[in-house]
Amino acid sequence: MMSRLAGLRAGDPLRARLFMLLALWLVAIVVMSLLSPYFLRASTVPYLLQYVPILGLLGLGQTLVILGGGPGIDLSVGSIVSLVGVAVGGLFVLGVDIWLASALGLMLGALLGFVNGVLVNVLRIPSLMATLATMFAFGGLALATTLGSPIGGLPAEFGWLGQGRTLGLPNAFLFVLLPVAVILHVMITRTTIGRHIVACGNDDRAAHLSGLPVVRIRVGLYVLSGVLAALGSIIAMSWFLAARPDAGKGMELLAVTIAVLGGTHIFGGTGGVPGTIIAILIVTTLQIGLQLANISAAWQLGLIGVLLIVSVSRLSLWRRVKGARA
Repeated sequence: MMSRLAGLRAGDPLRARLFMLLALWLVAIVVMSLLSPYFLRASTVPYLLQYVPILGLLGLGQTLVILGGGPGIDLSVGSIVSLVGVAVGGLFVLGVDIWLASALGLMLGALLGFVNGVLVNVLRIPSLMATLATMFAFGGLALATTLGSPIGGLPAEFGWLGQGRTLGLPNAFLFVLLPVAVILHVMITRTTIGRHIVACGNDDRAAHLSGLPVVRIRVGLYVLSGVLAALGSIIAMSWFLAARPDAGKGMELLAVTIAVLGGTHIFGGTGGVPGTIIAILIVTTLQIGLQLANISAAWQLGLIGVLLIVSVSRLSLWRRVKGARA
């Protein structure tokens, strides 16, 4: 009984975080509807959800990497989006079926994530420096191999994933992001590997002494992040029916913002999928609402930055209060 009560107390900050994020999302919806008369139209919902899957997958991958501790971070996810898209597009040009090329693209994403995982967890290069280096390396390779030009001419049937809708909702949202989010949530909260991930994020030394393969777990999280980024790349290609060498530019910072805004502590051990999903909806709502109101992109970035600062400040304050009570 006491252990159950302790568990409830431990979960209170995350639940409070979810309520705060939901309230913030509602506020964002109200403000955006006041700024633009077009925001509350029925067509806005599928339009908004069209943008969610790509950033959502990157945010979920970032959540896993950060949750595992280290502290881990992956600044290369945007470049993985670009490089995987170029590779898949190149394979199609060489005559490979687009769906087979996409499957190979997922494998490439896993390989790129593995490179990051080895650099950070085996060679012990700080994650910020290691993934910053691979961000430039992967992104530079995508630009160099295409000379900066997009690869077009992808088959129209490939657009089913990125352009198609079912029951009025985007296929990428219904058949990719939602299932992935549910699977990851169950993995983190209901499985042994999920408990191991959280344990590594809370105290990697204690996890190692208890026999957990900390290095392998963290490398695996980078691999999973690479696969999710590759999946986001495939959705982007399907949406635009083209592979752009700069498709993922700037997405890495948004992915970090989404993960931290969603309640994932930057040093690991605290966080989860529900908060990340709501954070994605908040960021996307702000972006779409400000676009519909014809407000400059600079203000969009500034507002998201303010949200991140407030979010991190609240989490830091809660940790200080918790430490003082202890």
